[in-house]
Amino acid sequence: MALENFSLIDKINKIKSEPKEALPLVVILLTLVFLGYKQLYAPKVAELNKELKKLKGLQGQLGQIQSASQNVDEISLNIEEQKLKFEKAKGLCYKKSEMTAFLRRIRELATHAKIDIKSINPQPLTKLMVGEIETEQLAVTFGFSGDLVKLGVFLRMLELEEKITFTNLPKLVPNNNGTFEFNISPVTVLISDDLSLGQKPGGEDFGEDFEEYE
Repeated sequence: MALENFSLIDKINKIKSEPKEALPLVVILLTLVFLGYKQLYAPKVAELNKELKKLKGLQGQLGQIQSASQNVDEISLNIEEQKLKFEKAKGLCYKKSEMTAFLRRIRELATHAKIDIKSINPQPLTKLMVGEIETEQLAVTFGFSGDLVKLGVFLRMLELEEKITFTNLPKLVPNNNGTFEFNISPVTVLISDDLSLGQKPGGEDFGEDFEEYE
């Protein structure tokens, strides 16, 4: 066979004397190197590229998980902030079960302002939408007789109340002796006792037993 008669030493000596003979040998060596690369190195590169693609995919998934985790944290924080705001807003309103407490509070404020109240008359409830929450307005009326000092003190105390309390005054015209006589109707906002975040409460009327508070 050809390989049995092949002598590397003879071939090298022949290349030294005839350089042109080196070209076929170089081609053979390059072919052997290429075949070795193809059989040994190339599969490893392909496998490495495959693993790198997997790693890149895992990195992408990890990034999505981290982003989702951050979003969850932000959502949780936002929910807690909304809960705090909601509880604070609830604290500004009287509950439906606290209607008589509002009447007592108005009488207390009038007493501090030295206003003599004979009776306080609750008015019919009126529906009031606050955003998407259904509430009710409660107005109570009593007769006022006095000067502007008493009236000013009473209005200032209404303004400083922790819970929502306001009133609309009629046109002020003094009588012959310089005093003012008219009806004052302080108003507050009622919410359902079981009002919770996301819930829309309904309202009920006073009933026959709540027509007048003395």
